[in-house]
Amino acid sequence: MADARVLIVDDEPDLVELVALTLSRMGLKSAPAGSVREAQELLQTDHFDLVLCDMRLPDGDGLDLLEWLQARKPGLPCAVITAHGNVETAVRALKLGAFDFVSKPLDVSRLRRMITSALKLSE
Repeated sequence: MADARVLIVDDEPDLVELVALTLSRMGLKSAPAGSVREAQELLQTDHFDLVLCDMRLPDGDGLDLLEWLQARKPGLPCAVITAHGNVETAVRALKLGAFDFVSKPLDVSRLRRMITSALKLSE
């Protein structure tokens, strides 16, 4: 888990900074992406052990990225982060292969537990 890399897909700089700081304190490396397209480009060129993806992005949504991941990177855990969550969206995300569904505002201790669980799964 120590060398794990996490892709943070969100267009809110404050949230990206909070998640990156949390990951850093866990001894993990991270990279930001502000859109579905940027995330896809990074996922094609770099290795990641976990993806944390916002539901609403400037060029699509987290479900678009989840579908893309299932087709091209099956087995790569992805958690969806959203302020616009509802049961229907959560169920759809989980059916598309999301590892977990996290609501904003983020509970950092819950985020840490979820990241630890996801990385154990990816091992």
